[in-house]
Amino acid sequence: MTSQPNPFAPHWLIRDIVISSHKSAVGPGGLLFIGDSIVEGFYWNCIGPLPVLNAGYSGIWTEALERRVPLLLTSAEPRIAVLLVGTNDAKKDCTESALDGAAEHFERIVRHFGDAQVPVVVLTPPPIEQAKRLTSFYSPDAMASLSRRIVEIAEDRAAAIVDLQKEFADETGAAREGMTTDGIHLSAQAYRLLHDMLETTIAATTARRGNDGTREKS
Repeated sequence: MTSQPNPFAPHWLIRDIVISSHKSAVGPGGLLFIGDSIVEGFYWNCIGPLPVLNAGYSGIWTEALERRVPLLLTSAEPRIAVLLVGTNDAKKDCTESALDGAAEHFERIVRHFGDAQVPVVVLTPPPIEQAKRLTSFYSPDAMASLSRRIVEIAEDRAAAIVDLQKEFADETGAAREGMTTDGIHLSAQAYRLLHDMLETTIAATTARRGNDGTREKS
């Protein structure tokens, strides 16, 4: 996806500046939440007792995020991290070859957390809600396929997995009504659900850390 046009570059530069300024407020030992616009829209500054450094970049895809992760880990020195990326790799007419490439970049991203010895909670991209403004720009099949690959990659590497493809889906696999504002971006209701899931998962993960080291899947 190196040839993908990047109209978000100016926004990413602004996000780099904002994230850098927030690092000093959060300090080391916090929670680093890395990902795309769904992460950027997460509006809590704490999960449980942990301050959150929001490193969300609207429009970012796995390859573009990969190069940012090592620097964020080094500079933020988080106690734990949460990762959500892949939504923008599953656009309409996405090929299996492109998904293979996204999965390879995702695997390298997860490896960065292991190298930094930072436990990471991996989220799959949420399902698409039908008949909304951005619905037609994304592929439900590609999103589901990439999410399955993400779960497989994270299975033995992540501290926990929260599979939003399942958690937010109806019986058809699409997002339940009211889960998004535009087919992709989460509604306030969905963000509250996400916050509660993360709070439970991270509490269990941090309590378990240093004990048996097993991974939790939601």
